[in-house]
Amino acid sequence: MYIAVISYGNIYLDGIGISASQIGYMVATARAISILILPIWGMAADYFGATRQILKIVVAGTVISLLVFPQTEVYWIIFIIYIFFIIFEAPIVSLSDALVLNHLKDNSDQYGRFRSWGSIGYMLAVTPVGFMIEKTAARNIFFLGAFVMLIALINVFKLPKGGRSVKIAKITDFKLILENQKLFKFLLFTFFIQLPLIANFTYYPIFFKSRGGGETLLGIALLLGAGSELIVFQKSTFFFKKFDLKFILLISAISFSIRWGLIGFFPVIPVLLLTQLFHSLTFALFHVTAVRHISNLVGIDFQATGQNLYASTIALSTVAGSLLGGIIYDILGGASLYLIGSFISITAGIIYFYHLKQKEAPAEARA
Repeated sequence: MYIAVISYGNIYLDGIGISASQIGYMVATARAISILILPIWGMAADYFGATRQILKIVVAGTVISLLVFPQTEVYWIIFIIYIFFIIFEAPIVSLSDALVLNHLKDNSDQYGRFRSWGSIGYMLAVTPVGFMIEKTAARNIFFLGAFVMLIALINVFKLPKGGRSVKIAKITDFKLILENQKLFKFLLFTFFIQLPLIANFTYYPIFFKSRGGGETLLGIALLLGAGSELIVFQKSTFFFKKFDLKFILLISAISFSIRWGLIGFFPVIPVLLLTQLFHSLTFALFHVTAVRHISNLVGIDFQATGQNLYASTIALSTVAGSLLGGIIYDILGGASLYLIGSFISITAGIIYFYHLKQKEAPAEARA
């Protein structure tokens, strides 16, 4: 539900006169800092066995940051507030995922069913929030977001601690994660596949309004995306049982490319609405697969670290996607931004598919 509220944040920034490139620079800087901070949150959670306690800290910090946000319209002050906001807000999803995965233990393929509750909350809130903004003021989203996160903070105290009871003995044990080549190559693929998606998250609301859509209609568009992703989260086990990892990731990459290509070639409101249905095979399918795959790669002792490395990679994509996306948007326009994203998605998908296929060939030959 919180994500539904904060999705309109860039409309507020655009409304107070901050340009796309300024938004991109601000987001890129904050996310660059979070790249360093996210692994620290994760390692601390794993080392001390304190994922839930750290989750309390970051949620509380997010609440405070949201309340401070609308108190000024001065760009450089907003810039500083945003940095603190991202430092606390960025690890929330990955730490929550680590708790869920620790709770599920060997049943990580059930993760999608837990994640689907986020989609349900998003669906319930996104259109009413858009209507509220259209009828009142965009700055109200920060107060609403703080209220939602305060409820989340109360619920964190009721969460289970997770399935792991043994703490990691040595900091040097984390070298096992840093030296994991399979993990590194997957995160590299994640970086490129996330680039256009992050640019979309950042500039889609602005592009949507520039094509004549209002906040309520934007809310409907976001609702369509959330509804489609809910199906994949609920039925993710079908994909895991039916397809190999490489085919699931290829399906997602092709879907990304088609989604961005349609928006780039046909930048009209009906297309912007209907392409939200691709959110199921793009964001949802990739995310649930990535969380499960990383969980398997890092093992039970490093869940928070692994998920925060995944979040750090997305943060790195956010730096590049927001900064370069803002420049491309301002100079070439939104349609060109989506066409470039289409090319990046299909290229990354094909390269990683053949990389995984080549890795399988020696194993099959030995068999």
